[in-house]
Amino acid sequence: MKLITLEEHYGHMAISKAGTEEFKKMAPHFFEAFAPGMPYSPKPGTLFDLGEGRIADMDANNITMQILSNTSAQVADASQAVEACRIANDDLAKAIQTYPDRFAGFAALPTAVPEACAEELRRAVKELGFVGAQISGRTNDKFLDDKCYEPLLEMAEKLSAPIYLHPGVPPIEVQKACYQGGLNPIVSTRMATCGWGWHIDAGTHMLHMVLSGTFDKFSKLQLILGHWGEVLPFFFDRIDTAFPPEITGLKKKPSEYLRENMYITPSGMFTKELLELCVKMVGVDRILYSVDYPYVPNEGAADFLLNSDLSEECQEKIACKNAEKLLRLSTKEI
Repeated sequence: MKLITLEEHYGHMAISKAGTEEFKKMAPHFFEAFAPGMPYSPKPGTLFDLGEGRIADMDANNITMQILSNTSAQVADASQAVEACRIANDDLAKAIQTYPDRFAGFAALPTAVPEACAEELRRAVKELGFVGAQISGRTNDKFLDDKCYEPLLEMAEKLSAPIYLHPGVPPIEVQKACYQGGLNPIVSTRMATCGWGWHIDAGTHMLHMVLSGTFDKFSKLQLILGHWGEVLPFFFDRIDTAFPPEITGLKKKPSEYLRENMYITPSGMFTKELLELCVKMVGVDRILYSVDYPYVPNEGAADFLLNSDLSEECQEKIACKNAEKLLRLSTKEI
């Protein structure tokens, strides 16, 4: 069975340099909290490897294709973001050309310069052959439903290019209010990020887009959320009760948008009960697969799905068929 994973990351020095100072302000203890050997801290060198080492790891773990993305573009300084994203996207395109059956790409977008995003997405999809874009959290505290991003969403809908809405570090005010309060800096940083905070922020981001009417305006727009939908599938009934149409002015219940405009992936959270719940809540046709490599190792990814109680047909949909359809991929068995 082919296995296509969608939340697989790479590093790029141009984007890293463009965002270093801002990131230090947003998460001053991040590099202490994610020192080598800590959970969700990749082995040295793996993040920047787009060659034989990554391919060998994929082969060893029966992964057919990775959809590659960079998680740092949203903190890139506006003065450097456009050029940094362009360089990173060009370099990723070269790696994809070298391994066309093993890699595909989500574009890095310069969200600090909103007026440049739609064109870079168009270029990445039409000229570089990318399959969509990835955006990590808010930029300057703005959600994607801010008016300045309407041209980007319009372009994504026009191109049928999904946006992978990846977690980002919550605003510093949120961190101070919710995740500090006497905790030591490493615990606080991890609570604000991988342990809780950035998942809540990503789910909030998606729900904000629903409630703002984004999907009434862009009804064909598709977003992908990792970590089993960033908590949202657990709250469908609660959300629908809290936000009836007479309050929101929306055409549908919130859960209807979440079932029609959102795909979800596990991001390496390989828990049988979560898989079963999400199949019930969003449906097997709305689940894609992901490992979150190299922050999560590839080992066991294939076995988790193969050892599930799902039918072979459902396993194959999650493993590859849904991704091939959504991203218009043509893949081969390895």
